[in-house]
Amino acid sequence: MTEAQTPSSHLSWRLVWRLPLLLGHLLVVTPLTLLTFLPGIRNFKSGGMRLHQRAHLLWSRIMLRIFGIRFQVQGRLPEGPCLVVSNHISWMDIVLIHALWPVWLVAKAEIRGWPLIGRLATLAGTLYIKRGSEASRRRVNRRMGALLKRGERVGIFPEGGISPEPGVKRFHARLFAAAIRADVPVVPLAIRYYRDGDLYSVMLFGPGENFFMNLLRLLSQAPSHGQLMVGSPLLADDRGRSGLAQRSHEVVKSFYES
Repeated sequence: MTEAQTPSSHLSWRLVWRLPLLLGHLLVVTPLTLLTFLPGIRNFKSGGMRLHQRAHLLWSRIMLRIFGIRFQVQGRLPEGPCLVVSNHISWMDIVLIHALWPVWLVAKAEIRGWPLIGRLATLAGTLYIKRGSEASRRRVNRRMGALLKRGERVGIFPEGGISPEPGVKRFHARLFAAAIRADVPVVPLAIRYYRDGDLYSVMLFGPGENFFMNLLRLLSQAPSHGQLMVGSPLLADDRGRSGLAQRSHEVVKSFYES
């Protein structure tokens, strides 16, 4: 039996104080955060960031603390627009990346329908892509290119889904084209969760788990570390998007396995 399936003796005790904190965060802090997204105030500057970005970053870091995830970063994002490419383990990856910087993230279309999280993701600027749809991919690629040219940071999970097997899977190259068209660098980003070893399987949806069941299980876990490892920016070479995808994969895989 894996840790994800093993009942925790501390399950109820962690929920006793973490669940009220989560509800307070969603019911009190979230509306205040959303106010900063309103036209007229969203672009006020706060510590080198726009006000809504600063509020979004703080919202995400509080969320991680409630779940007992200690945020760790190695490296930093470059100044200016870039395409951030990362491995994908859990829906918590979105919160982890936004705790580094509130990038425009491309996510699977199913997230749009998740209760509350889907609505929050939409308000935060998530770009939804329907897997297997060429029309959806082209539409998202165009939107990514426009955002990058506008000076924004955009993030993707190029593995194309979450695998039950740990490790970093092959990166699909198609969405890398937006970085080439916008002439911006690609920044490899490795995500890893650990406590006393790799928590890959623990962070996944367990057999038969829906979103709320997974949320409660993650909320009940012992404290862990959520680590982001930021690689050096990569520019396109004569191999185009395929070369960018391969080089990014090598960097992320190296970080993850270090």
